[in-house]
Amino acid sequence: MITFIGLMINGFCSYEGQSYISLNEKQTVLVKASNGQGKSTIFSALVWCLYGKTLKGNSEVNTWKEIRSKDYNGTRVDVTFQKGDSTYVITRCQNYTQCLEDGAKGKDRLIVQKDVDFIDIKGKAKLQEYIVNEIGLSYKLFLNSIMFGQGIQRLIQESNSDKKKLFEEVFNLNFLNIAKDMAVKMRNDVKMQVNDIEHEYKSFNNEFESTRETYYDLKEREDSFKSDIKDKKRNLKANKTKLEEQLSKIGDPEQDIEKAEDKINKLKKNLTQVNTKLEKAKNLSDIPVIDVIDKVIRLLEKGNADKALSKMKIIKESFKAIDIYSDKKYSLKDKISKYERDRANLYRDKSNKKDLNRRIEDIKDQIKELKKEKLHILSPKYKKRALEMKEKLKHIEAKLKKANKQLEDVEWLIEDPLSNKGIKAYLFNSSLDLLNKTLENYSKVLGFRISFDIDLGSTKKDFITLIERGDIVIDYDELSGGEKQLANVAMAFAMNESLTASKGINIAFLDEVFESLDHENIDLVVSLINNIYEDKTLFLITHQDSLPLSNCKTLQVKKQGGVSTVQVL
Repeated sequence: MITFIGLMINGFCSYEGQSYISLNEKQTVLVKASNGQGKSTIFSALVWCLYGKTLKGNSEVNTWKEIRSKDYNGTRVDVTFQKGDSTYVITRCQNYTQCLEDGAKGKDRLIVQKDVDFIDIKGKAKLQEYIVNEIGLSYKLFLNSIMFGQGIQRLIQESNSDKKKLFEEVFNLNFLNIAKDMAVKMRNDVKMQVNDIEHEYKSFNNEFESTRETYYDLKEREDSFKSDIKDKKRNLKANKTKLEEQLSKIGDPEQDIEKAEDKINKLKKNLTQVNTKLEKAKNLSDIPVIDVIDKVIRLLEKGNADKALSKMKIIKESFKAIDIYSDKKYSLKDKISKYERDRANLYRDKSNKKDLNRRIEDIKDQIKELKKEKLHILSPKYKKRALEMKEKLKHIEAKLKKANKQLEDVEWLIEDPLSNKGIKAYLFNSSLDLLNKTLENYSKVLGFRISFDIDLGSTKKDFITLIERGDIVIDYDELSGGEKQLANVAMAFAMNESLTASKGINIAFLDEVFESLDHENIDLVVSLINNIYEDKTLFLITHQDSLPLSNCKTLQVKKQGGVSTVQVL
């Protein structure tokens, strides 16, 4: 609830000094003066202070410097109001030269004080937005529901879009627009989020597919490599087995060579002995056989047969010994040759054994190297990476699903509840029904019926203002001046009552509402005023001298020498 407390005017338009007007009288305040005295100026100052615009929409104030005294300090207007438990003071200045409550020079200033603290918001536009939000009334709504005066465009004359905005504000439906704006922003944010996630998923999925292809390629290469290694190891082991079999057959060549050497030496020793005996056999006791033969021949020639036969026996024995030792000699030579061949074979076996051992060791080394041999880029690393990426893709998919669900929900919110066919249409129609009932009560008393209607689901969303007298539908422009005034009064009362119900505003201003009305209609409007504005402060601006008003106080406005003053009577 907003309760306006007071208005302080200092140097505003035709008002020179300080003038204070209480705004919380809870009765009708009759503001009396002839035309041009400065009645409406009082309330123009209130509007200017709150919104930075006068009743006519001007941001600059005519200071009338030419008629001011020399001690004129510029223009300053203060408005005090309560909201909840807090008291606000709004101060607006134009060319004000004195210090303000915050200690700074006035000049062109706008300051807001809440309780004992000054609102620290930089920039007039932002501070103005703060004031409007705290009051809960826009400039246009203030004029159409609180200020009903001369020169102010009436509700019925507003455009369809402005009517819609005003009604939304009166019925507190602005939150739906705010909610829709928030939902649209949320939708756009979620769409960007979905696009980002989709881009992330696409990019990550491409990387995943590339990693997976690399893994399978490396896996194939690795499998082929492992198969080659396995085949090589198998072949090497087979060769090693063959070589080991060959090696086992060789035995111990060193020992066999030693034995062969020993055998050869013994045989050669025997051969030497046989050669010695053979030579002795050939020499017949150191006498050459040829010499013995010569002697036998000579003995036979001499006829000494017995001696010759004896000598022949020696030769026979010698030849027999020669044969025996010659056979032994050749036998020994054969054995020596065999053992020498064996020895040569053993030396070859020895060399072969060494070669086999070397080859076996080479194979062992090759097997060891094969065991150590690995791919520089191992497929398991890529497999692990692919698995990690797959899990992340699942997470991204879940995130995308959630975001799409959120987008779906927001789209539904915008297209259904927050659309013109949704909650807004329901609340709008319900609120209009209440307004129309109030308006009907007033308009019936005034002699004709006024109602508003709108189809938010239509393309144009036009407001229909229906004015009926009996069974006849009348256009506003067809009404007489007095009828238009009655219509405006009825709508002013209905709008003010609706505003009071929704926002709890405690003031209203009626400026020359009796203009163009006859005495009968004046009495009718006065009776409505007495019944309607019992619990709030109504400022009734009029030049009428006598009105049958109850619970009334009077403010007299006079202008002298171009300067206006106000006095409580």
